[in-house]
Amino acid sequence: MMKNKQRQQTSFENKLLKLALFTGLLPTAFLFYALYSHELSLYLKIMLMFFILASVFYCASIIRQKVVFQLRTSANLITAMQSGDHSLRAHQYGKAGVLTEFNQVFNELSSALAEQQLISKEKQVLLHKVIAQIDVAIIAVDEKCHITLMNPSAEKLFSCRFDEMQGWPIKSLGLQSVLEGEYRKVVEFEIKEYKKKVYIHTDEYFEKGIKQQLIFITDIQNLLREEERQAWQKILRVLSHEINNSLAPIASISETLTRLLSNNMAQYDEGIELIKDTELVEDLQEGLSVITERANSLNTFLQRYQQLSQLPVPDKTVFDCQLLLKSAILLFDDCNIQLIGLPLSIYADEAQLQQVLVNLVKNAQQAMIGVNGGKITISWQQKGDRVEIVIEDEGMGIDNTDNLFVPFYTTKEDGSGIGLVLSRQIIINHGGDLTIKNRVDKTGAKATIYLPTGSH
Repeated sequence: MMKNKQRQQTSFENKLLKLALFTGLLPTAFLFYALYSHELSLYLKIMLMFFILASVFYCASIIRQKVVFQLRTSANLITAMQSGDHSLRAHQYGKAGVLTEFNQVFNELSSALAEQQLISKEKQVLLHKVIAQIDVAIIAVDEKCHITLMNPSAEKLFSCRFDEMQGWPIKSLGLQSVLEGEYRKVVEFEIKEYKKKVYIHTDEYFEKGIKQQLIFITDIQNLLREEERQAWQKILRVLSHEINNSLAPIASISETLTRLLSNNMAQYDEGIELIKDTELVEDLQEGLSVITERANSLNTFLQRYQQLSQLPVPDKTVFDCQLLLKSAILLFDDCNIQLIGLPLSIYADEAQLQQVLVNLVKNAQQAMIGVNGGKITISWQQKGDRVEIVIEDEGMGIDNTDNLFVPFYTTKEDGSGIGLVLSRQIIINHGGDLTIKNRVDKTGAKATIYLPTGSH
């Protein structure tokens, strides 16, 4: 039955050929009858009949060839359009006729598709450039929660490459929980021992009717820190104004009274009695000196905090990290410091970075007071597009890590609460970050400086 059906199915061009032959052979039969009844030689009749039959078959085959050629040409043009090639055009046969109109419409469609393709490519290039330059990390996942897209900001945030992560499940980045419904919130998560505060929100789109998901991650950590720094600066300006208005007259009056008391003692030595009680004079002098000293100390305290708003722009140069650390630890001869790392060139402000390192090593040294055999370990290495400098001590650790970078907060008797704040601001101005936390392998603290490799 199947073979009979296949035999019954005749192609369009063969049907057209049969129709052309039928149309031509019907009048040919009448011509044969006329020739047969006409008084001509048999040889001539045969020649004429052969010529007529040949003409009919030739014309029918020509019609079939032209139809097949046009249809195959159109099919090739459509195939080329499907593959994205819109440069081919159908040939125009004359200026009138249905075939000419068909080819003209076909060429106009091809031109329109070519224009749309060009516009689409230009928009794709524009979109690619925007996605590549935007600071928001963008990750796309398919219906199976596998990664299908990561822009450069996402690669930088997670310290990986898209060609390495393509097709991996989103849980490999620790983001599987954000795909459960609509997600819009600020979270803090750890990326390779590095905590960041980010704003995450999700959205969806469809590709070939299948729902896909987008994850947008905005790194707001530096923004929050900058807002925090500006808030502290505003508070400091107000405090400085009010305190200085009081400090100036207090210091001036105390100095004047001290000078008057000194003059009184000189006159008393000469026999002129103004204040006879020398013990009272000494007490007054001691009290006034304390007032003067504390006023000057408070003024120095305020001036230190003003450094946060007066930090110069980093003057970056290329230097060896190992040599910088060796020169920095010369200030701590009485401390057991071990350096671990190979020569590594970094691009930063050498003087500012040395200031940070000295401050961190000094904190580590003070944290190990009373610890016998305590050691400070400083290591450095390059990881991807950033350099990490780690300072680990074997002290008592940190009781309250939340207040480490809060201005005015200090656990030291003679501390000002400016060292760590200033150090982190220097690193942030370099495009990096500074984190401090307790060690997990043993008792002590761990300070990590993250610096971008940069260019020069």
